[in-house]
Amino acid sequence: MKLILSFALFCAFLLFPAACADGVRDGLALAAGQALPALFPFFVAGGLLTRSGLALRLSGLAARPLSALYRLPPAAAPAVLLGLTGGYPVGAATAADLLAQGALTHADAARVNRFCNCASPGFCIGIAGLGVFGSARTGALLYGIHVLSALLAGLVTARGDTLSPSAHAALPRAPDGGFASIFCAAVQQAASTALTVTAFLAMFSILLRLAAPLLALLPHGDALSGLLELTAGLDALAPLPLTGSAKLTIASFLLGFGGLAVQFQVRALAAPAGLPTDGFATAKLLHGALAAALTALLARLSPQALAVSAAPGSAAPHGLPPALSLILLLAALAIWSGKKAENAV
Repeated sequence: MKLILSFALFCAFLLFPAACADGVRDGLALAAGQALPALFPFFVAGGLLTRSGLALRLSGLAARPLSALYRLPPAAAPAVLLGLTGGYPVGAATAADLLAQGALTHADAARVNRFCNCASPGFCIGIAGLGVFGSARTGALLYGIHVLSALLAGLVTARGDTLSPSAHAALPRAPDGGFASIFCAAVQQAASTALTVTAFLAMFSILLRLAAPLLALLPHGDALSGLLELTAGLDALAPLPLTGSAKLTIASFLLGFGGLAVQFQVRALAAPAGLPTDGFATAKLLHGALAAALTALLARLSPQALAVSAAPGSAAPHGLPPALSLILLLAALAIWSGKKAENAV
């Protein structure tokens, strides 16, 4: 399969150079205009947090909930905190950094990475809330559902049976050089991570350009672009002739799933540190499915809570959107297959 896909991409790059060039421009514009301004400060913050010793204080505060809910050691606290608030893929970068410093074992880092990668509150409010639904309040509610779904998904995909030996291990101390040395190291690491994010945004923008003719043939195909790149999928939701409830459900799923661009960013950041990514795709699928289900349920039980303007001529929603049933089915299959593979090991 890898040979077929590699050859197909090689041919596409040769046959459609103009589309590829436009895709690179789209990706660079997205990185410079939206992604890096929001993410880069958190990349630096993650490096400072794990190197300065401040993570030790957070670890003490988070010890009980991490142990009780997920059987994770206190040292996982920085990855969880930054992963839930910093935006994709800050959580993965922090988990990889903790693993590289010896604060987490490979198993613990892999488990925390399954649920600590989330969209930032700024992204949910600015891009999803204001950009798609014209409401910051709706974006804030979507972020709340997003975080709750991540924590619930972690109970299924990231909970261990017992605490690992790293549960009582202290984080590495800050380097002797003081703040200047850890600041330089944090900025250098952030720059490397930002370059990785930019490269994947450019690559998946190319893929979106190449896939555009195929997506145009499908009903509401533009929304499917979010399976590849999250921002493009959310941008495509606004003009679609769907009910407000359906748009909210789709947006919530896309935010949880993250898109393949985000998932490949996580893999690229994990590889140098030796961070395992087994179970990550299953966890993101479950995250998206839970977020979609909670959003649809809230929209049905309390329409005023997530009130948005439906497209002209769209019908009032009756029951859950049909796409949600497919999403939940895929999540169930992914979890079942993941458990089956785990039991076979």
